[in-house]
Amino acid sequence: MKPVRSIIKSFEYAYEGISYCLKTQRNMRIHFTFVALVIAAGMYFDIHMVEWTGLFITFSLVITSEMFNTAIEKVVDMITEDYHEKAKIAKDVAAGAVLINAIVAVFVGYLVFFHRIVEVLYNWIR
Repeated sequence: MKPVRSIIKSFEYAYEGISYCLKTQRNMRIHFTFVALVIAAGMYFDIHMVEWTGLFITFSLVITSEMFNTAIEKVVDMITEDYHEKAKIAKDVAAGAVLINAIVAVFVGYLVFFHRIVEVLYNWIR
């Protein structure tokens, strides 16, 4: 029964990592808030399966890149408390990855929702 216990422990550790990020990382909470809002909008507009797929891929990219960013920051902080240019670069590159994924997510959201929002506004104004 050891392999089953090992798998369960792996899931527990993963949950602890997600929980840590949500508790300690403001940007992670912001990302999850936007995920919830976009899911609500997708349900309201009854978007197509392929659009859901694109949204969930971008959700995953943003959330996981934020988690990798947090992990990199913690490892760098564990190694040194002093300022090092290479430590700064590591942190900046990880943060840049999050930013790129967030920008792509906004673009995907635009492609999925813009025409629907314009249509609703047009019908509301008329």
